[in-house]
Amino acid sequence: MRKIGSFFLTIFVCLVIIVCVVISLDLTGVIKMPAKWSLKTYLSSKSIITLGVAEKVYYPDYEATGLNAENKVTQDMVIQEPVTTVTETQGRDLEEELNQEAFAQIRDTMNGNTAQVVTPDYNVTDNSFFYTQLDTYGKTFYSRLYANLDNLKTGTYSVDFGATFNELLQLANGDVILTNAFQLSINALLLDHPEIFYLDVTKMYMFTESTTTFSGTTYRISIGPDGDKSYLLEGFNGLDDVYIAEDNLKTELYTITSGMSGSTYDKILQVHNYLIDNIEYDSSSMDLEVSHTLYGALIKKVAVCDGYAKAFKYILDNLGISCVEICGIAQNSSGVTESHAWNDVLLDGKWYAVDVTWDDPIIIGGNGKLTNELRYSYFLKGSDSFYSTHQEDGYIVSNGKFAYPEISTVAYY
Repeated sequence: MRKIGSFFLTIFVCLVIIVCVVISLDLTGVIKMPAKWSLKTYLSSKSIITLGVAEKVYYPDYEATGLNAENKVTQDMVIQEPVTTVTETQGRDLEEELNQEAFAQIRDTMNGNTAQVVTPDYNVTDNSFFYTQLDTYGKTFYSRLYANLDNLKTGTYSVDFGATFNELLQLANGDVILTNAFQLSINALLLDHPEIFYLDVTKMYMFTESTTTFSGTTYRISIGPDGDKSYLLEGFNGLDDVYIAEDNLKTELYTITSGMSGSTYDKILQVHNYLIDNIEYDSSSMDLEVSHTLYGALIKKVAVCDGYAKAFKYILDNLGISCVEICGIAQNSSGVTESHAWNDVLLDGKWYAVDVTWDDPIIIGGNGKLTNELRYSYFLKGSDSFYSTHQEDGYIVSNGKFAYPEISTVAYY
């Protein structure tokens, strides 16, 4: 009897040892158990670490008026920001390169500051103007999101970054650094690329999933919707809607540019005049979010200041003319200073400021015609005159600042 009891005890002890060894190997990653049997499944947790893609950026709605009337703000609206002329293949190549180099300098992180920026070999144009100002983490977010644009057009796709940021999140302030990089990267992506008009970034979220084992905690990051909600702009219900809208924009772009000719200056002038002649400034539209977009400006023919700026950049981008959207403040004819958006354009080797919105004022009184004096008041201006009413502000989110081109001192003509 004792022998039988001793036999079963030995078997029990062996089984316990085997189970303990298997669990240890699974927890340390040496072997991979099925999820339902793995203890790691029950040590994982998932939480939202930031409630929204980025801080909201406000561009007040100017009623730009001519003659003796005022430019006044009717209400503040949220801009659904601006993306880059880089091919999908380039985006994926950049993504792979960043993943390899991203954390080579993490240990240089000191006192809450992000690590030194790693700049890969990348074709820098005005369509990556803001990309180049991001740190390593921001560039990683930007490039992966850009490579997944077709997936994002569904409005429900989640972009998985895996454990790319795991080393950063091991730092005491790693979550703060990553959140700031995330906010700046979204703004950079949308400022570089006005053609990304269909995303409502305030409906996109960054999630972190932590898995704790005996060897420590591993963090995985993803960006996606809140549950089953869509992050597409109001009025777009899925991939088909976005494709139709993009086709409409391409048709409109062809209509605008096919008959253009002349010098770079002539084309800039023609785009400027087309927008003034065909867009109605309207902050009272039922589609206020759309009025802040390229789509609202060129298809619905209704826009506020950032809608004008995006349309101007989009057309010039496709004409091969360097153009950047600028965020800042401007002083209207009543002396009131409010947030505003306009463009800087590269012409004959120098940058000049163009404010299409303020060149399209609402005429009150008189014969209702827009005089050349009003039509070109803010066209290709230099800092000596333009900055008397406008001031750049790169703090489009509170945790970081973008720089803008240095414009010519004097106007082009």
